[in-house]
Amino acid sequence: MNIKRLHWWHFFGGVALFLLLIQFFSGLVLTMFYLPNLHDAYASMNSIYNEHSLVAWLRDSHRWAALFIVVTVILHLIRSFIRRDYLNGKGKMFWLMGMLVFLPLIGLLITGLILPWEWRAYWFMEMVPNYAGEIAFIGPALKDFLIDSFTMNRTLVAHVLIFPVIALVLLEIHCLSKMRKRKGKLSRYFIVHGLLALPFLMAIAVLAYALPMPTQDPEIIPMPLEGAYLPTVEWFILILYVPYLHMKGFMAPLLGLYLPFLIFLSLAFLPYIVRSREVGDRQASDADSINKRSVLSRITRWIPGFGPQSRLLAAIGICMVAITMFGSIYAGTAVSPTMGCNSCHNILSGVRMGVPPATFKERIKNPVLENSQWMVQHWFYPQHYW
Repeated sequence: MNIKRLHWWHFFGGVALFLLLIQFFSGLVLTMFYLPNLHDAYASMNSIYNEHSLVAWLRDSHRWAALFIVVTVILHLIRSFIRRDYLNGKGKMFWLMGMLVFLPLIGLLITGLILPWEWRAYWFMEMVPNYAGEIAFIGPALKDFLIDSFTMNRTLVAHVLIFPVIALVLLEIHCLSKMRKRKGKLSRYFIVHGLLALPFLMAIAVLAYALPMPTQDPEIIPMPLEGAYLPTVEWFILILYVPYLHMKGFMAPLLGLYLPFLIFLSLAFLPYIVRSREVGDRQASDADSINKRSVLSRITRWIPGFGPQSRLLAAIGICMVAITMFGSIYAGTAVSPTMGCNSCHNILSGVRMGVPPATFKERIKNPVLENSQWMVQHWFYPQHYW
């Protein structure tokens, strides 16, 4: 289905791509002020907030933009799924590459959370290997590899080079190669979607100014539970840890690891799964025939005043799926005090920010780091589990 007129529902993918471009340039600026080693990483972030207010605002914009990128990408996926783009025979590879973009995007989120190297980042760095260790067969070896190989330099290289290059290659196959063949090519595409992204850019600018990260220790020290109920990009990673908060044994990795991975694989290879079940002569020849057989069309054609391609019900369907998905993420992760670590782990409390503890990477000396449930409990409820 070729969409020729501008409409919000049609361009979430383009807005996400434009925001990724913004992230690239803002990340280049931040790299010039960042010192990638264990003892200077947080100090460099601290100096940004205390000495370079414009760069500090840019860093918070970089952080809030990551949230909007994930939101717009998910909305783009929901809309494409409801429109059944995966049934487009010519676009099976485009769909698969679009789904695979989620993997480097998650890598960017994880490394971006770790790089500031405050205690929140350190704690998250200790939690990631535990999560990877739950993978069957290769989990223990992968866990040891992540712990032993971790350095700030490698994390920075992964964040600014490896994951962006992987994402760029996947996006090239998913959409960029098609755009260059159109009239006006990429320049017109980014101009149009830059205009559509203006409300998002304005929201990012305001949020970065009004809700900055508390990285001015010891001048500004947050309260222990500060950051709870504030939308943050961390929620999309923490939702995978929520089962570890409430469950023990196999149920936690089942709901937090295996089930999400199975859903991801099912969505990624959906065009190939669905196509394999269809009889060849009955396959749709174009998008119109697909829409005629869709569930949505069967419903709308019986409603007076609505045609088989009702935009209204399509929009309602997208909203309902999005509300259900984001609502579940909010319900599971909203209580996370994403800004409160500095309240206890600061210079005035005798525990300096940015310096790893004596038991850094030492799981034998500090066995509590192996307790995934306690790690997640301390993250969500530090006033009860410490």
